[in-house]
Amino acid sequence: MENMLLCPHCGYECNHLLTTLVFEDDDYGNATSATINSEHKISIKEKYRFRSQGNIHLLFSCESGHFYFKSFDGHKGNVFIDENELTEQLADYLNKNSNPDRLTLGFDYTLLGKIEKFFERNK
Repeated sequence: MENMLLCPHCGYECNHLLTTLVFEDDDYGNATSATINSEHKISIKEKYRFRSQGNIHLLFSCESGHFYFKSFDGHKGNVFIDENELTEQLADYLNKNSNPDRLTLGFDYTLLGKIEKFFERNK
């Protein structure tokens, strides 16, 4: 398979989609909420350079325990792929605050709690 997704940290080919993340913004460069898995909405206050013309961020984990996003952001008719600083910061946070020996290959409330904790830092 030539178009296989590889972990950007270690190059491992065994990866699992954990959840989706969508941001709402206020048109002034701030994200005001994040919706996880289309059902968990968190109020946030984060700088966000894209406007709500469509965004979806897919959170993956490789079987070595690294978290990373594939991000798609719409802005003025253009779609930017993997240029979202906020999701990069969140992935870094998850990688630093997760135990790879306790790897979860699906979405759970522990992961949701870590995402919420990341966004609480700016409140």
